[in-house]
Amino acid sequence: MKSIGFVSQMDCSGFLNCIARLVAQFGKKVIVIDATSQQRTRYTVPGMFSRNTEQYVNKHDNIDIAVGFNNILELKKWHVTKGEDFNDYDYVFINTDRQEMCEEFDLNNANSLFFATTYDRFELDKGVELLKYICASKRNDDTNAKVKINTIIVSTAINTVNSRRIDDLTSEMPIEQIGEKIELSYDEGDLSALIQNQYSNKIEFKNLSRQSKEGIAEAASRILEEPKEKVLKAVKGVEKNSSFFKR
Repeated sequence: MKSIGFVSQMDCSGFLNCIARLVAQFGKKVIVIDATSQQRTRYTVPGMFSRNTEQYVNKHDNIDIAVGFNNILELKKWHVTKGEDFNDYDYVFINTDRQEMCEEFDLNNANSLFFATTYDRFELDKGVELLKYICASKRNDDTNAKVKINTIIVSTAINTVNSRRIDDLTSEMPIEQIGEKIELSYDEGDLSALIQNQYSNKIEFKNLSRQSKEGIAEAASRILEEPKEKVLKAVKGVEKNSSFFKR
């Protein structure tokens, strides 16, 4: 089992579910834990809002989505009550915007860590505060340790001033950037596609922009440790499954 951390002050749940769905396309069992302050997936994933319990796991298009859990132990206990084994998961995705959840889910020791942000100054600067917290936790165990991160940029337009700000804010931090920054677009088409997914039993890819598909594939390839070309072919497989489901 591998843990994949997503730290952000923006709502990245729509894109995150797409990444998780793409990983599942490779035959992997995946669970996404919404450990954010707003827990938007309670309302944006079909079938979740109708639940009348605080903690639950919802199956959604080949991935599981969990809300209301404060740590892995609570999630393991929930699975035991259902006669299931939490250790059957290949990947556990943890999405959070809270320092305490970074600690509870041990994100400084995650197998892969993603930092997602827009160029909005609040989301960027406050997101960097989360990174600083994770770095501090990491250095409590090893004073020379560096935190390896994958950066995801979600934007409608990139300018050089904003782009430099990310590097300026993190230049003195003990982090190591993995590869190039991953870029996802957030134009009207992407926004429409992500909202449409909130009303569908399938996680759709076909209406996303090419840039977003490329970015989602890049993130999934780093998680799976598979060539990006192979992962891009799997995107087409997800799209075909969705089309078949609609017939």
